[in-house]
Amino acid sequence: MGTFYDRHTDVYDRALGGNIHVGYWDDEADESSMREATDRLTDLVAERLAPSEGQHLLDVGCGHGSTAARIIAHHAVKIIGISVSDYQVNLANSRPQPPDLPGEATFRLADAMENPFPDDTFDGAYAIESLMHMKDKAAALGHIARVLRPGGRLVIAEHGLEGELNGLDAARMADAYAYFKFSLSTDRYGELLREAGLRLVDHTDITRNVERCYDSMIRGWRDAARKGDGEAAGDWETAADLGEWFFCKVPQLRYGLLTAVRP
Repeated sequence: MGTFYDRHTDVYDRALGGNIHVGYWDDEADESSMREATDRLTDLVAERLAPSEGQHLLDVGCGHGSTAARIIAHHAVKIIGISVSDYQVNLANSRPQPPDLPGEATFRLADAMENPFPDDTFDGAYAIESLMHMKDKAAALGHIARVLRPGGRLVIAEHGLEGELNGLDAARMADAYAYFKFSLSTDRYGELLREAGLRLVDHTDITRNVERCYDSMIRGWRDAARKGDGEAAGDWETAADLGEWFFCKVPQLRYGLLTAVRP
């Protein structure tokens, strides 16, 4: 997974306006740029976390640090971000943090399925499009619950499937899973959160608000294919072909914002 994101981070960054997660548009009339929309998704996550001054937050799958950078620019919190990609961690730690920012962030190489932090370390945590890449989601969520203090919130922004796929679609989804190194929840994380000892307090389906990102991501892969050669070009074409099917032709694909609390 780390190697995958070592390769894909820059493509996602260019396609998604400086972030590596989807954006949020209010409606079809919303003319926000890609950067404004992806920043707005970050803001929606932060709103659900409702961070207070001095709190410690865990960024589970921190990417190249853009999400944490936006949060500490508006909230006086301390964030520790973790990723399994050396490239992402290096990018995140090299991101300038002006001394007058309200908050601060640091980043380290770590696997969320083997979370290295002590119990009751964090006041809140968020996972934006990272849990889908974890083979053992139960372990990852169990560790998040363990390192949260009582009353701490977890906010998840994530793709999921509303029901199983059958036949040829299931076979092609297996190809997408293998290429993109992910698997999707089909129960909106309900049972997994309960097993981890977390209580789901809100689930908001924002599929229609984020769909505008997908064409840009597909163009990003096509552009990488045009600029590549040989095996690399073919690899990016595979990403574009699978991505176009997955994001545009699978009606069961949904995107949700979830908030859970450790009692």
